[in-house]
Amino acid sequence: MKVSSTELPPRQVSLAIEVEPERLDRAMDDAFRRLAGRVDVPGFRRGKAPRSMVERMVGRDRIVEEALDVLLPQVVSEAMEQEKVEPFTRPRVESIEFDPLRLKAVVGLAPKVELGDYKDQLHVDNEEPNVDDAQVDSVIQRLRESYAQWAPFERAAQTGDRVGVDVHAEVEGQERPLVDSKEAEYVVDSAGAQPAPGFADQIVGMSPAEQKSFTLTMPDDARDTEVAGKPAEFTVTLHWVKERELPELDDDFAQQVGEYTDVAGLRTAIETQLRQREEERVREQLEESAMNKLVEISSIEYPPQLVDHQAEHLIETFTNGVERQGIQLQQYLRMLGKEREAFEQELHEQAEAQVKRSLALDAFADAEEIQADQDDPEYGRQRKAIARLVQLAVSDSVNGTTNGSADEKEVAEMAPAAAETSDTGTQSAEAEAEGEAKSPAAAEEV
Repeated sequence: MKVSSTELPPRQVSLAIEVEPERLDRAMDDAFRRLAGRVDVPGFRRGKAPRSMVERMVGRDRIVEEALDVLLPQVVSEAMEQEKVEPFTRPRVESIEFDPLRLKAVVGLAPKVELGDYKDQLHVDNEEPNVDDAQVDSVIQRLRESYAQWAPFERAAQTGDRVGVDVHAEVEGQERPLVDSKEAEYVVDSAGAQPAPGFADQIVGMSPAEQKSFTLTMPDDARDTEVAGKPAEFTVTLHWVKERELPELDDDFAQQVGEYTDVAGLRTAIETQLRQREEERVREQLEESAMNKLVEISSIEYPPQLVDHQAEHLIETFTNGVERQGIQLQQYLRMLGKEREAFEQELHEQAEAQVKRSLALDAFADAEEIQADQDDPEYGRQRKAIARLVQLAVSDSVNGTTNGSADEKEVAEMAPAAAETSDTGTQSAEAEAEGEAKSPAAAEEV
């Protein structure tokens, strides 16, 4: 077997292999015997039919394919051993020629990482967590709104009210009425398009027992295409008006929301939750900045197969995530107005960033002589490395002091998620609703 190797950037080796004809013939004979033992030829026991008859039944191409399935991994492995190539990724056969058998295989080599002077260059700004009274007030207001009740009022309807109405509407030329509802409840919202754009504006100012007729034009994209773009004659009778009444902000309300004795206790709990979220956000941002800075100041070379593999993993994970919600990936992409090619390119870029960060962090852990954690062998070393990285990132490189309170042990306990590979996925509405139900601070997006 003749072999020649050529180094390719980045971190790859191309192997040109020529296999002697006798070895291919032996592989073809072995492949024929395996296939003959699996094929039924009329008039013959399995494995006893002449080769010409077996070839007519399965085709010569099938025998060649069977032979190469076994032969190629063998010759590529021997070629790597002969050329002293240590593979980091699975070899990929890129071309095959016959007479004689020649093939070209590409092998990914181990990545090469040269860390920059991280002890002097790694500094990143450390943002201080901040929660003010306005944020607490905003959460309390949202809580009050979630506990609001509809109370009847004897006055004209206003935007935001809930009203009881009879609605009858007809479009000229249509036998059936467009709308014919009695005692329908309707929230007066100018942004709403039902039953037609401008309907809410006509309700504003109407008083109980008042009847009103008006004309509205149906939208061009109406679900019923026969009425799209046509004028509709509405007659509305308003029966009652209810206004959303917020509960008083008192101790009774605090006790209704949760296990709080008074408003002060509720405010303290909300502030604590908001501060925890803010501290978590700041920590995640700090970890992200430190990791990005480490990648920026380092030289990282790796075979592209690493990124391809990670991108495939991200696509598979994302696809499984949306399918668990009963949606096909293509359908989901159509909902987003995104092409499959653009979606895969985004995930490929995300995969590339993850590979760079993982390789840089691993090299950093080696440089800092960080050992694996026996209690968490998979991610413990990464967590320790991130803790050390953050500690260096917020410390003063001149005098060794630390900006803020990023003690190494403390940071290690606070940084659980960044060490793990982040997969693309979706969060269910049920999970979001559960979070809001359990936490007063979830009433505000922070």
